[in-house]
Amino acid sequence: MESDCLDVVNLWNSRHDDRTIVAPILAEILELSTSFKSFCIQYISRIANYPAHLCARHASTLDVTECWFDSAPGIIVTSLLADSAGASIVE
Repeated sequence: MESDCLDVVNLWNSRHDDRTIVAPILAEILELSTSFKSFCIQYISRIANYPAHLCARHASTLDVTECWFDSAPGIIVTSLLADSAGASIVE
């Protein structure tokens, strides 16, 4: 897994008993990671992880949980297409 949150990556890789505010996130990652044969988290810059950054930013503006079954928000589709083409988009 790649993340642009260096603190989460470092906490995960240190495997210390964490009591910070992200402890529930780490616990959920640990639970989900058992579904895979192997699992690791590595840091990636936000620029290189731009579609995920846009998705997280979009989610932070929502008051309710949102699910997309047949289509995704246009900004996410655009960023994924730009990312796969090696281009960049302007916010």
